[in-house]
Amino acid sequence: MSARPRNRPLRAVGAVLAILMALLVSAPTGIAYAAVAAPAGDVLSIGDPDALGQIDLYVDPLCPFSGKFVRTHGDEISKRIEDGSLRVNVRFVSFLDKYSASGTYDIRAIYAAYVVADQSRSSDVAWRFIEAIYAKGAQPKEGGDTDLSNDQLADIADRVGAPQLAQDLIRVGLPIGFDAHVIAANNLDVLHRFPEPGVPLVVINGQPVDEDSDWLAQLPG
Repeated sequence: MSARPRNRPLRAVGAVLAILMALLVSAPTGIAYAAVAAPAGDVLSIGDPDALGQIDLYVDPLCPFSGKFVRTHGDEISKRIEDGSLRVNVRFVSFLDKYSASGTYDIRAIYAAYVVADQSRSSDVAWRFIEAIYAKGAQPKEGGDTDLSNDQLADIADRVGAPQLAQDLIRVGLPIGFDAHVIAANNLDVLHRFPEPGVPLVVINGQPVDEDSDWLAQLPG
């Protein structure tokens, strides 16, 4: 009866080694890609880097207002990403992490978004994953009793078409390739440079705009 518990760590180590070997074979860059975008560091860029319309979008995975924003504007953002007229530089923060049921949801969701973008190399898949984690009924509640496990985040990645390796990385939950704590902390530092550092925040040409306004009309294309 004692043999099974002793084997579990070995299986976990085996899973991690398998993922690391797959990463070596696929030659990951340590950079989150979405379509032809090649963002690095703290920004997950989605869309054509040469798009006439460009925004920085600050959001927190647990934030109900961030969720409302994505649900309200997600379809139009998706259309503009698809037609090449918009590039969205997503800057995740995690100041609500302590209010999640697990105490780690923000960090795990941010990591999952980066892995999906990096492994899929697809703007469509990357944005659909973000829409999916903010979808009504999927986004956890601030101060709620439950949030999404790594397995549930991996299942969402599967549904939006992310590769198997992305799903495996999310399930294991180790910070392989991306450190979501550092990403979120750096973005929070930048966010605090604005007069009203709340989320969601849309920034166009370095200037914050009212996210409840028709800010899409300010963009070319």
